[in-house]
Amino acid sequence: MAELSKDPKHWELEHMVAAHFTSRGCFVEQGVTLRDPDDVSDIDVVWTDYRSAPLDRRPVEVKSGEWGIGDLLKFYGWTRFLGLAPGQFAHREEPRREKDKAVIARLGAKTGIELLHVAKDAKDVSAQFASWGLPEPAQAYLPGLWRFSYWARKRLFDALQQGIKRGICPKSGEQAKEYRRLVNDAVFFEPDVRSRFGSLISAHFQHRMLAKTAAAETEGQGANFDDPPSTETFKRALYYGHHLPVQACFYLTHRARLYVLKTAVDYWAAREAGQLPRKTVIIGGTEFAWSDAELTRAFSAAVENLCGYSWFPLLPVFWQTFLWAWGGFLLRDRLDQEYAALSAQTGIPEEAIPTALTAFDRFFPIAEAGGWFRDVTGEQRRTLKQMPAAMRGIGAHQRRLLFGVEQYSELGFTDWTTNRLTTDNNTVVRLLEGDEEELAK
Repeated sequence: MAELSKDPKHWELEHMVAAHFTSRGCFVEQGVTLRDPDDVSDIDVVWTDYRSAPLDRRPVEVKSGEWGIGDLLKFYGWTRFLGLAPGQFAHREEPRREKDKAVIARLGAKTGIELLHVAKDAKDVSAQFASWGLPEPAQAYLPGLWRFSYWARKRLFDALQQGIKRGICPKSGEQAKEYRRLVNDAVFFEPDVRSRFGSLISAHFQHRMLAKTAAAETEGQGANFDDPPSTETFKRALYYGHHLPVQACFYLTHRARLYVLKTAVDYWAAREAGQLPRKTVIIGGTEFAWSDAELTRAFSAAVENLCGYSWFPLLPVFWQTFLWAWGGFLLRDRLDQEYAALSAQTGIPEEAIPTALTAFDRFFPIAEAGGWFRDVTGEQRRTLKQMPAAMRGIGAHQRRLLFGVEQYSELGFTDWTTNRLTTDNNTVVRLLEGDEEELAK
């Protein structure tokens, strides 16, 4: 695997802070940008604790260089403007001036902003997270694993940009970027959960063929977003880890599904809190009954079928973890161990994990045999369809850490599993270490 920076700064420090929250069972969003229409400002990290009622949603500002009282006040004013609860101010360096420390402490007490000093080795942050009611990571390796995951995501977006820049998939690439802005940014600032859900649903149905379109455009067949042809490029990207811009599109469409699921849970939480007098959703500015609108009928049924389980609010965290830390696959020959670790990392009881894994089939039903999962012939993986190979590589890396081995061969497989894990691992290494030309391939 590639190496993480031992002295993270800027986006690497943001990844480290995000990784600490994710490792402690929080749902994390990063780089949320308000555009009006141009970029106004952004929030480095937003974390939501789905174990709390009402949901605890907090912003985090991350500073890797010098800072002072003005930076703290600016962050406070920004959160007030957005109507967000006070959050954390994470910093690597101490305040610029020694005499500012007492003032900053008083400001923190008055505003409710909590200071988080992230030292180089980050060993001293555990007590601060514990004071906020967040548990220790289920496994000690999780903060590092999540840093790899966030790094891989950034590089996939870099690959998408290279695909646009080099004319490989310009139209589908630009469409993918717009889709990312909607999912990551625009819906975050929509205060009405009914409108957020409606916007995500509409966009989801318009972008389901994004990766297939990008693959066809890569082969010079144009960008047909409604009915793109099947291509060898699509197969090579999906099964063998080639064509990183296409893999970025796989990532984006699964990420959008995750946000649809998250917003469905947010909708349910608002309903439970009495914030929604009627079960409605707003699509294109029009209000529809939640269960009657054609676009939301399956989602309504999914929520009603699953919301009776005590662990239902944890579904966003579960699927965030399963997609981006487990690579969207399970090892069938050791399901008991896999379920135990997944349970520890997400809070979903072991016996409930098979049901939690049906969420994609309930929310996004497809006609294909086996639904969203496939038991791959000749290997032990049960894999979520359309997972980018690079993120499967993150899941492969977790298996080495989870089972305490250096080489995949030590896991004892006698079929193709070792080869597949190695291929996916090599894909994420190529993604993390490749130059611009490599990213475009």
